[in-house]
Amino acid sequence: MAELLASLENYRVSSESGFLPSCPPLERLPNLYYEPWETVATSLAKFIDNGTLKKRVHSMPVLSTAFLLTEEEWRRACDTGRLPLSISQPMIEVSSYLGLPPVPTYAGQALWNFRRVGDSYLALRPEDVETLVSFTGSSEESGFFAVILSIEARGAELIPTMLEGIEAARRQDSRLLMDCFRTAAGVLTDIASLLQGMHKNCNQEFFYHRLRPFLDGIRNLDSVGLPDGVFFEEKHGGQYRKYFGPSNAQSSLFAFIDITLGIKHEQEGFEGKTATHKNTYLKEMRIYMPRPHRELLNDVERVANIREFVCAHPEDMRLQDTYADCLAALAHVRQAHIQMVARYVVIMAKRPLAEKSDGQSNSDARRGEGVNGTGGTSSMSFLKSVRNSVLQAKGETASKIHAYPQR
Repeated sequence: MAELLASLENYRVSSESGFLPSCPPLERLPNLYYEPWETVATSLAKFIDNGTLKKRVHSMPVLSTAFLLTEEEWRRACDTGRLPLSISQPMIEVSSYLGLPPVPTYAGQALWNFRRVGDSYLALRPEDVETLVSFTGSSEESGFFAVILSIEARGAELIPTMLEGIEAARRQDSRLLMDCFRTAAGVLTDIASLLQGMHKNCNQEFFYHRLRPFLDGIRNLDSVGLPDGVFFEEKHGGQYRKYFGPSNAQSSLFAFIDITLGIKHEQEGFEGKTATHKNTYLKEMRIYMPRPHRELLNDVERVANIREFVCAHPEDMRLQDTYADCLAALAHVRQAHIQMVARYVVIMAKRPLAEKSDGQSNSDARRGEGVNGTGGTSSMSFLKSVRNSVLQAKGETASKIHAYPQR
């Protein structure tokens, strides 16, 4: 819709940078009051490696968030079985301001956690960015998130394109809608290529044994003796909390393309659960998206009309073909993601563990869970069900075309 396109900045979204911030994230909070946070953040990998992180965190003062002045500063502040008050209190306050749960999320770990090292901010390539706050200090960790950022940057074009497509469907303009489908298919093809190139930036051994344990979240911790999650200390007591870790399901970009193309995820379940369970999980992932981004998704959902328009015109073969091509490109992205997870998680879970450092102990504890994704779901069955929703939408469209009398 033209109205949504004109007001994208109200949702902290740009037609040029998409769901990425419109300017590079802050590399450091400017107020020296927050130096204790910055000391831990910038040396996180070293403190994890030498085993001093817990001691340093417990010795930190409880700092107020009152001196965080800009949106960029709040984003910079977003970051055992017990989280001390020095971490939990500001984390809860910062997360509340940003409309996120107090846990590492896709936005916090990727969208707001990088520095640009190349010339172009809007045309990010994997070699153009580095991670700011790193769990491992490795270039492979930067490489992993760099691919994600490159996908978000390339996918930014989908936002104005598909909003224009919604407007075209509203005006019954098939020609313009077909142009939108062609543009979107090209972008999705590029995204699939970026996913397929992940191995050039991050190898599977590093991801599975060193990075993935930090992305598990705090929801499924029974195997490490924390069935209730992590206890967050508060001024007057505290409580146990459970949250999913960051995952691709928290990407507003992929939720946006599903909504605009009319992909429904109620058709089938996963892990033997009902289809409603899968759809509920994807809806729950919106809680892990920045508040303005999920507000945009909700508003787009209310006006999305593209699939309805296409299905209402089975006689327009060119329209049907371009829509089918666009769905095929999206299915290609989903398949590329499945192949990446198979390589980085499923195959690695079946390999004998090599000799590990102390920093890899969490991976050992979760080895029995094997094929769980970073967010806490059974990765392959879930991803296949999401891909199959796209293929089913494509198949239903083809069935309606074949049912239409040919002249």
